[in-house]
Amino acid sequence: MDPERTRRPGSPRPPDAGASGDWPTGVPPSSAHSSASRLTPHALGLVVNRTARRVKRRYLRRDPFWRGYVPDDLVRLTGCLAELDDVVAEFHDAGVGAVATLGGDGSAHRLVDAVLRRYPEGDAPMVLVLAGGTMNGVARALGTGGAPEAVLRAAVADIAGMRPRVHARNVLRVTDARGGRARHGFGFATGLAYRAYQSYYRRPEPGIVAAVRASLLPLTAALFGGSFYDGVHLEVSAEGAPWLPEPPHTVVASVLDSPLLWFRPFGSPLGDAAAFHLGATSMRPREVAPRLWSIFRGTCRHPRLRVGRIRDASVRGNTGCLIDGDLYPGGGMVDVRLSAGPRLRFLVPAGAP
Repeated sequence: MDPERTRRPGSPRPPDAGASGDWPTGVPPSSAHSSASRLTPHALGLVVNRTARRVKRRYLRRDPFWRGYVPDDLVRLTGCLAELDDVVAEFHDAGVGAVATLGGDGSAHRLVDAVLRRYPEGDAPMVLVLAGGTMNGVARALGTGGAPEAVLRAAVADIAGMRPRVHARNVLRVTDARGGRARHGFGFATGLAYRAYQSYYRRPEPGIVAAVRASLLPLTAALFGGSFYDGVHLEVSAEGAPWLPEPPHTVVASVLDSPLLWFRPFGSPLGDAAAFHLGATSMRPREVAPRLWSIFRGTCRHPRLRVGRIRDASVRGNTGCLIDGDLYPGGGMVDVRLSAGPRLRFLVPAGAP
């Protein structure tokens, strides 16, 4: 499962993230600009993904909004995974008590994964997810999807007043059955969902319009034909039993009730359960077309569709997969175990919009 975003034709190939640890953007690393010895213990550190679309367009072309709320010594602009690991290590060694990420859904996944590689379970800092990407489904689902300026200001005030408001929840653990590598995030998908995201990333600088088009691919392919539904073969089992009586073409899992845009397919909320939502379908194109909206909203009832709450599942198939919007091609194969991961504390400032 090697991450690689689809690139603009002719652009240089980014290094293999599975081997080198680089962020799947092709942006070369830049060094962190200050040493851990200058950090203030127990403060909030901010990690800014300088490659995120919204960050580049809004926040790096003017005076950064975080100035005045986060000291320069606690701000890091990153562009690759190696940098992110270094930053988390610095913050860990300095005793920083909260880490914020400004970027998209993939940035939140990458930060959580880096934190859990560095910290023992139960000893991780508080995490604040700020909306700096295109869709920002993770930030919205966590209650911090408002203007990042206002959310950060409220969080800093809460921490300064020694009254941080947090919501503890389990993240999703995705373990590669072939190599044993575990990754952590909020949502997972494979099959036709992976194909839809491949289409999304084929556009240079994809935005919300590209996201809507990608989400409607199951409908347009059902109505007008094409190869979108062809050749996908998946196997999914939960707690040792097949999830569906026939192989599905799409599998999704999430620890969030509403992971993306209007996508809320899972029915009843998880609450504080140490579990995750699992959904899979083998519905034919002619069955999907009239029901797509009800599938997205979790109200569809069909024998070839099943959603539920689960603690452990395995997924195998002949497509790559994605975690929080980041593509893991995996050589055209997926073979993973899904499980409820460690419990982290997410900052949800009381005064946030």
